[in-house]
Amino acid sequence: MPAYVNPHTRFIDKSFNETHTQSYILSMQIGLHGLVFSVYHPEENKFIVLESFRFVGIKNSDHIGDEIDSVIEDRKWLSKKFKGVNIIYEDQNCTLVPSALFVKNEKQSFLDFNQPLNKNISVQFNQIKNAGLVNIFSISDALSQKVRTVWLNNSIFHASTIFIESILIHYKNKADKNSLFIYLHKDYFELVYLKNSKLFFHNSFKFKSKEDFIYFLLAAIEQLGLNPETVKLKLLGDFHKNSIFYEMVYQYIRHSEFISKNDTFTYSRLLDNIAHHQFYILFNVLQCE
Repeated sequence: MPAYVNPHTRFIDKSFNETHTQSYILSMQIGLHGLVFSVYHPEENKFIVLESFRFVGIKNSDHIGDEIDSVIEDRKWLSKKFKGVNIIYEDQNCTLVPSALFVKNEKQSFLDFNQPLNKNISVQFNQIKNAGLVNIFSISDALSQKVRTVWLNNSIFHASTIFIESILIHYKNKADKNSLFIYLHKDYFELVYLKNSKLFFHNSFKFKSKEDFIYFLLAAIEQLGLNPETVKLKLLGDFHKNSIFYEMVYQYIRHSEFISKNDTFTYSRLLDNIAHHQFYILFNVLQCE
């Protein structure tokens, strides 16, 4: 099947001016299944653009750069200079290491210990300051080079970095002992559990069916000593009320809800009715820089 880009979501506030990109911050989340970006106006503390695209036929991250080019072809302002650019890379492969044990020159060895490494990759890392951890991950050389060629002043984050850090920022003193956070991707999900206001657990689980999904979720809840009848599950990512995965959660978990949006920021009125939990990572990268 040939690869192609399918536009999915588009919201552009009337205040947006494509000739003023140097006043804005661009945040872009990229993975094998799609791309979504936002434009934030710091002076107004406001998100003014949100667009998403689905990729079809992409088999590996080496080809994502071609899809970025396709998006830019129709939106040439995307390649202009911005005040700041945040790139969020979405895949399952990453390794958390305590900051005290991390050695920068040995980052590939840390990652190679429990993650399969392909050829032609760049090993990168992010600090998760509120957890005292370093998140080590790989990104293909082709994609890394594409990002650095188009946006010189970019910062690259792994999606799990933003997931963990944003939860710690917003819920460190709010989450009770039964709060569990699940971030659903297309073919895997991540869990974060805070205990005594600290990160106690993070892991990811690949699934192929709804049965895989609920099995891994319930098994993790049991291993954490939690109870499906009392655990409070907050939903992020690719959940929607008509999805089979939402139905599985509703069937087996008594208390679940979509995570609320971050009211630290303001949003264009065009974004009032979007499912904010689906873009939680994208909107919260700004607090994790």
